[in-house]
Amino acid sequence: MSRKMGIFQYMLSVVEGLISSGEFDCAILYFDNESPREFLKAKDIGNVAFIRLDGSHNNFLGKIKTAANVFLGKSVFTVNKLNKEAMENKNISLLIMPSPLLFGFEHNIPYIVPIPDMMYKYYPGLPEYSFYNNLISHFVFKYSAKYAVLCVADSEWGKNDIKKFLKQPAEKIKVIPFMPPGYIYEYKNMSFQEAENLLKKYNLPEKFIFYPAQFWTHKNHLRLVEAVKKAEDKYGQKINLVLVGNEKANEDNYLKIMRKAEDLGIRGRIFNLGYVPDKEIVALYKKSLALCFCSLGGPTNIPIIEAMVLGVPVLCPDLFAMPDQVGEAGLLFDPFNHDDMAEKIHRVWTDENLRQKMIDKGYEQVKSFTFEKCSALWISAVKEALKI
Repeated sequence: MSRKMGIFQYMLSVVEGLISSGEFDCAILYFDNESPREFLKAKDIGNVAFIRLDGSHNNFLGKIKTAANVFLGKSVFTVNKLNKEAMENKNISLLIMPSPLLFGFEHNIPYIVPIPDMMYKYYPGLPEYSFYNNLISHFVFKYSAKYAVLCVADSEWGKNDIKKFLKQPAEKIKVIPFMPPGYIYEYKNMSFQEAENLLKKYNLPEKFIFYPAQFWTHKNHLRLVEAVKKAEDKYGQKINLVLVGNEKANEDNYLKIMRKAEDLGIRGRIFNLGYVPDKEIVALYKKSLALCFCSLGGPTNIPIIEAMVLGVPVLCPDLFAMPDQVGEAGLLFDPFNHDDMAEKIHRVWTDENLRQKMIDKGYEQVKSFTFEKCSALWISAVKEALKI
């Protein structure tokens, strides 16, 4: 998986917790040149094995073999001989998948599978959830969950989705909240001045709202841009918005967003920095007035926790489990209503006392989502899967 994807950071956090516990012999599997070695924040990785897998056999024949194995209920056909040999040589007793995949099933190795969301069931009309993509997703999700030892959900909402859509029993599903990646804690105490110095090259305005997200339709950038314009028309507030996301990952939607900003006359207040290093992500949080996380997806989301850990006010949708995730620390809005979004942005933009109250409540809220607590839940899940 690409190190620019949120799931890469999510699995880094899981791995770091398991390594730091010292209770397991760990091996990290990766494809091609996406080794996470340099990104791991765990102190002792000297005994961790790094296994580079071959991704070249993910072709049409490989997919046919995978489908045949699934329908037979066991791995009869070898999809990739090189990877099979690598697995056998390391004598791996349990795999933790980064997301719904059939890799563990293909190699007859027990596995735990996180199922971060089932949003393709909620938004079948969005471009990224096309009919064909949804068929593939449901096939992979269904059988990945079916043959897993345990499934992991981010929340009770996510657990209920797995029960409802994938027909898995409650006792097979563990709820483990998302935890921020290690770099959030590494740079947590960054000063405002250091953040300013790191970001000087971008020539950003003094005040801005921050939204880190790729430019998929469900990330809802278009309504956020409309809300920025509404805040100006209705409240006289010229809001600056800073985005980070790879514009090439979904170029059509990115261009649509920027054309909308141009048409509304606010293009000069929308800043997209593209992909930025981890330390600069923390600097952007630190320098921002608030996180405005407007994605339609859930059930919960990592940036919401990141912001609270770093002392940043949070604006987020009143959807799925996000109200529970943010608690009293955030302002909730209807993500389908740019007027409501604009009103909440205006409030946090103009009220310093409100911002400070949100920051204080955020620090209290994230005490339930600490790295140590989430790591302990993962350690417990691994022990249950291994029956130790």
